Amino acid sequence: MTLDIFNMGKKAQIAITTCVIAVLFMVVFFVHQSQKHIHDLPYIIKTGRLSVLTHSSSMGFSVKGDSVSGFQYEIVKAFADTLGVELVVSDQNDLKAGIAGILSGDYDIVANLVPITTEWKNEVLFTVPLFTTRQVLVQRINNDSTVLKIVTKQNELANDSVYLSANSPYKMRLEHLSDEIAAPIHILEMTNLSTEQMVGMVSKGQIKNTICDEQFAQKLKSKYPNIDVSLPIGFAQQQAWVVSLKSPKLQQELNDFLTDFIGSTAYWEIYKKYY
Repeated sequence: MTLDIFNMGKKAQIAITTCVIAVLFMVVFFVHQSQKHIHDLPYIIKTGRLSVLTHSSSMGFSVKGDSVSGFQYEIVKAFADTLGVELVVSDQNDLKAGIAGILSGDYDIVANLVPITTEWKNEVLFTVPLFTTRQVLVQRINNDSTVLKIVTKQNELANDSVYLSANSPYKMRLEHLSDEIAAPIHILEMTNLSTEQMVGMVSKGQIKNTICDEQFAQKLKSKYPNIDVSLPIGFAQQQAWVVSLKSPKLQQELNDFLTDFIGSTAYWEIYKKYY
């Protein structure tokens, strides 16, 4: 009997110890999670650090040796300088993953040209537009005999395929176009590739087409003269950066900066460098 009581007491102690360890683990976990929160402007200034996500291309963020460049990078660097904070840049070509990073607090800004649509409006805040542009179909032209084979009308994409980077901001426009022409357009998504890289693949004949912003497509045509960028796939859309819904002060500061900066001499120097 005494032995049974002893064993029961020992089991109770083990159970209590296990519960205490579990509670301590949960406390540590939630403390860790609480430290990873959305950063609005006051916190960013206090910590002296601005975390930004953009895509890996000459329009986003590019590193060659000791040189860092990129259209989005140079603008957001000017913004960080006005705040007097350190700029930390990461690159990601998957917009959905970038939005997830904003929502989890990994990044403060997604500095990509994201079309202002209803798709993300319930999850993020858009800045004032940086551009108003439309998307075009990028196709390869080999020689005069193949000019006739390129797609020249939107309805010719019926039952055809279009290549996009994974979770591209252009995906929704293609889905809408599919509805408009009342026929499926098969979207083939490729991971870890930027639009610029995919345009290069079109030029080399590795994929047959992709979608690109018209202004950027015109610039890339000077680099890849064997591509056709004449077919728009939709109307002009405003494009902007995004921040978390929980960062309204950051959004306002960004809007004030972009309103003053876009059109300035410093802005046009950056624009002419990349466009």
